[in-house]
Amino acid sequence: MRGKKYVKLSPSFQMVTVDGKQYLTSAVRGFSGQMACNETAAFLIGLLRRRTTEDKLIRKMCRTFDAPQDEIASDVADILQMLRRIGALEE
Repeated sequence: MRGKKYVKLSPSFQMVTVDGKQYLTSAVRGFSGQMACNETAAFLIGLLRRRTTEDKLIRKMCRTFDAPQDEIASDVADILQMLRRIGALEE
């Protein structure tokens, strides 16, 4: 069931901007370094500063980006999965 579980960006991770490009950074065990973020990922990570659900993320993204809801839902799922793999989410 999508969207009922709460997620939040781990406080061990932060977004930084260097020369106009946004990066997710951390030095936690299992992930040390930085990851470049496109506009969609950077916006989503910004929303994850507060505890939220996948459904709420999708609704907010739909209001911001001009794309079909199913495409946005797929992007959100992909980004959340990537953040899970590097230990950047609190669930």
